[in-house]
Amino acid sequence: MYQEEIIEPLPEKLARVAIDRTVLAAAHRGIRSIVICPSLIYGTGHGIHKESIQVPWLIDLALERGAACHIGKGENVWSNVHIDDLVELYLLAVEHAPAGSFFFAENGEASMKEVGEAINRAFELGPATEMMSLDEAIKRWGPEAAHFAFGSNSRVRSTKARKMLGWNPKGASLLEEIEKGCCQK
Repeated sequence: MYQEEIIEPLPEKLARVAIDRTVLAAAHRGIRSIVICPSLIYGTGHGIHKESIQVPWLIDLALERGAACHIGKGENVWSNVHIDDLVELYLLAVEHAPAGSFFFAENGEASMKEVGEAINRAFELGPATEMMSLDEAIKRWGPEAAHFAFGSNSRVRSTKARKMLGWNPKGASLLEEIEKGCCQK
């Protein structure tokens, strides 16, 4: 039988993991609890706050500096999911997921350099992106965002959501969405 490996989180992520574990443990008390864990979310939202965080922050910086930026070489990779596909996953989970289920949500991935190149194309800033240091990123966004939102990898697969719930994401890719202007102000 397959046994999941328990990975202990970094101190900065302890609270988030504790919340997920508490929600999942509620299934043992008869509560139909489910956790959905997306990575970078993109696309135009449908509520009061319509923008995601990472891409608009990168766009703001690119417009200020005249070129999109990434920490170091920008080779770090983030899985991503379109907001409309994420909404669909939540609906499927509410309708069909058993209590105590945990699902990752993604429909592709891109490096931060690729994201920067798409921003440059969307705003006609030229082909070259710029490297920024981790210290510059910390000054701009704070240590947690610099380390975890822009300077790390966040790669997941939504295999379980696709197989168990029949989730079939249909949204444009992150890079296509940036280039067609979803995130322009």
